[in-house]
Amino acid sequence: MTYRTAQAKLLAYVRDRLHNGEFTERGLARLIGISQPHVHNVLKGARNLSPEILDSILQHFQMSLLDLASHAELEAGLERRRTGDRTLEVPFLARAIGPGAAWPTGLDRHRRFPLPFRALAISVELVMARLIADPDMRASLQSADIGLLDTSERARREISANGLYVVALRNEALLRYVRRGAQRVYLANDSNQNRPLQWERLEVHAADLPALVKARVQWLGREQDRDLPMAQRGRFLSEAISR
Repeated sequence: MTYRTAQAKLLAYVRDRLHNGEFTERGLARLIGISQPHVHNVLKGARNLSPEILDSILQHFQMSLLDLASHAELEAGLERRRTGDRTLEVPFLARAIGPGAAWPTGLDRHRRFPLPFRALAISVELVMARLIADPDMRASLQSADIGLLDTSERARREISANGLYVVALRNEALLRYVRRGAQRVYLANDSNQNRPLQWERLEVHAADLPALVKARVQWLGREQDRDLPMAQRGRFLSEAISR
């Protein structure tokens, strides 16, 4: 479990106790020795939960970090230790992608996620991306908030009718289905996938596709499920590159 995951789980636990009326923000602030405005900002996500405050909250509730992990997460961790299974981790793009967000140029190498399949090495062309909710792609994304992307030129040039792609369009990096016509390229989303007359038409030649298509989406999942068994972290949209 990462510090970020532990922080999110503890804050969710505290918010539940607050909503149940077991204590107030002011009462919690007094018990752990910080100001009420600071507690308020931490609970609403405006301030980070420092390790010192996290420890104080755990101590107050007589908890440890192990109490924040689910039974399934603890079992998965023990199983990895027993089998010696070492999962490789993939770096994230520097920023989230989706409506209102352009394709980022760099990586956040301090933020990583376990590769969702077994491999001896990780291709530099594989990256994780945080996904901004897209109302036009609800069916495909479901509850997913991260995706594994293949940014290789082959993946961007050899377009599959069944593939989901990240498309750079109007300073946004959007998840879309790509349809190639005789002279044009069309973009479809979940809401119009079966209505070709509503597809967005682009005057793009096949040779220019790698500039438009930034990646193919290989896998979708949720960042909070990183400690679950590999098969429970998400779902593949296409055959994994290496298993």
